[in-house]
Amino acid sequence: MFRLSMRSKNPSAKKKFLLVAEDDETLGAVVCEALRDAGYKTHWVKDGIEALNYVLESRPDGIVLDLILPRLTGFEICGMVRKSRSVQWTPIIVMSGRAEHCDKMQAFELGADDYVIKPFRTEELVVRIDAVLHRNTERSYPTPFMASYNA
Repeated sequence: MFRLSMRSKNPSAKKKFLLVAEDDETLGAVVCEALRDAGYKTHWVKDGIEALNYVLESRPDGIVLDLILPRLTGFEICGMVRKSRSVQWTPIIVMSGRAEHCDKMQAFELGADDYVIKPFRTEELVVRIDAVLHRNTERSYPTPFMASYNA
């Protein structure tokens, strides 16, 4: 894994707060550092129940989610978040060493917005998070059709 410090091209990144759910000490620290370098605020948890509780209580702008966590898996968290009215639209970016097609399909079927396979370059993760959050922001504030049409 290669770490490159870079500022996010997403101008609103500084206003975004991300939950990082990763039980590996080294990777969790690297991901949080890369996201902070890109202008995001982060909170890191190492356990599935902590992750779900934090999402429900703090409503982060996005979730960076490992699939293999103690006590609750990322699959379970993803499904529960999508079923909760208060946080169901929270973007979820999965980062996992599980590279099998069936694992990716299950994550997407449960509502993941993106899937990054470990090992990955942190700059790719940051750019993917920027893209998912940008698309989500646009979806949150739809422009009426006639207002967007330049006649």
